[in-house]
Amino acid sequence: MLDAACGLGRGIAGAVRDFEPIYAVDVSDEAIGMARRLWPDRSLRWIVGDVTALPWPQDFFGLVCSLRFTDRAFLRSIRTSIRPGGMFLYEGFSERQLARKPDMNPGWVMTQAGLAELFADWEILEIGESTESHPLIHCAAIRRERM
Repeated sequence: MLDAACGLGRGIAGAVRDFEPIYAVDVSDEAIGMARRLWPDRSLRWIVGDVTALPWPQDFFGLVCSLRFTDRAFLRSIRTSIRPGGMFLYEGFSERQLARKPDMNPGWVMTQAGLAELFADWEILEIGESTESHPLIHCAAIRRERM
């Protein structure tokens, strides 16, 4: 499993007993230090670094979580690192967030259509958008056996 831009390890929370190894990557050494204290499991592989710059092997992960982290190039490239039958989970800011925060980087938002296009050759389990005042978008998709 990979928790991309893990922060305090929210993606790890539901997976620590089901996946091994688990790679948790974040550019912040402070976030990694705090997450290590929250998740003391020794099987976790904590990496301080840029998840987008690391050379992940092909067909390697059973699960990749990208929670509140949107980098379109990374989302495209990590697809091949998820093995057939593996899952991708995403939660990020909806494009509607730009209306609330016009100074926000537009590269940090995603649309349902963008996710549907990105995972068009996968089995999309769910794509949705919250209607809350803090608009988030989410996606769960499984890599088909043949792409």
